[in-house]
Amino acid sequence: MSLSKDFDVRGRVLEAGELPAWLSEHSLGNRFGLSVAATGTGYDARAVALAIVAADGDGRFLDLAALTQDDTEALVSWLADPGPPKAVHDATTAMHALGQRDWALRGITSDTVLAARLLCPERQSGSLNELLVHHMRCALPTEAFEGHSPQGLILQACAVLDLADVLDEELARIDSSSLLGRLELPAQRVLTELMGVGVAVDPRILAANAAPKPVAPDGRIHVAAAGHEVCEAVVAGEGYAQLMVAQYRNLDTPILAHWAGEGAVIDQARRLGYASTLLGRRRYLPGLGSNDPRMRAAAERAAVAMAIRGSADDIVKVAMINVDQAIKAVGLRSRLVLQLSGRLVFEVVADERDDLAGYVRDSMCGAYPLDEPLEVSIGCGPILAAAMSHIRE
Repeated sequence: MSLSKDFDVRGRVLEAGELPAWLSEHSLGNRFGLSVAATGTGYDARAVALAIVAADGDGRFLDLAALTQDDTEALVSWLADPGPPKAVHDATTAMHALGQRDWALRGITSDTVLAARLLCPERQSGSLNELLVHHMRCALPTEAFEGHSPQGLILQACAVLDLADVLDEELARIDSSSLLGRLELPAQRVLTELMGVGVAVDPRILAANAAPKPVAPDGRIHVAAAGHEVCEAVVAGEGYAQLMVAQYRNLDTPILAHWAGEGAVIDQARRLGYASTLLGRRRYLPGLGSNDPRMRAAAERAAVAMAIRGSADDIVKVAMINVDQAIKAVGLRSRLVLQLSGRLVFEVVADERDDLAGYVRDSMCGAYPLDEPLEVSIGCGPILAAAMSHIRE
């Protein structure tokens, strides 16, 4: 596959002091492509270089260790500014890597990983080249991903920018554009922030459980998802009196009632060719029209799972976004620290328990207008296990 016919790329290494003027020249409301290179992996990843490509194909490579003070200030301001729209591949990793420098990344209007997953929910992962091949019938050369070369990163940023436009068009064709901007990207930001905050743990319980996750120097574990061994050791961190756990009560039941039963779900999916969540996230199921009874039955089960469990997942995301915004808006010191199998876990300041519970309940109950009202149960305790055991209506 040819690269040159698919990407109009031009760019070079940033000259000292050039960035403020370059960003100003290209800040006309059009989207930028951004590629971040880092050392380390996961929570320990730290950004060392990046490339920015403007809508006209002009790009700059930035060695972060070689920036002037003016360039650094301009970059940090631009990254944190929600105004300039940005396209990124795997924004979670980019936000973590920049976060290790205490730099924020805002204004993301497309994460090509999330956009591709909305188009094909079965796709749990996808490298940039895999998505380029699938959606644009082209690929970057292998050397574009080797090391942190200026031309390689600029090529990646340009490819991300073009791919984001293609994915936007595909999402629009299936009426799913709003899911990316209003659900998936905000949920990604909250989950990324939770990983940065981490959870406090009792090292004795952690050692007894032989938990594989390392404790960071701040005494917390920074994970996107905590396993059983870690959960048993989660405690309220320093400065917090206890943990609060909030969860929906029998969420599947009101969702199923809203759909008017499994039969209605299957009939609609067969008629449309896809199953959807209440918020409109789709999964296409060609097996619904199969003459093979086993294949058809499997597709029907998948349709019901999408309508019920998929809707539950979406509602939890909305609740998580809303409650995070609510407690920040009123300036509570208590904070959300973990999303655990549909449960929201908070560290609670001593005198904020009742206020927090009120905001949590309002945000979760108002996440989606089902025919049967959503109900929330809340429990508190000094450790996660105790908080979960104390859950009550």
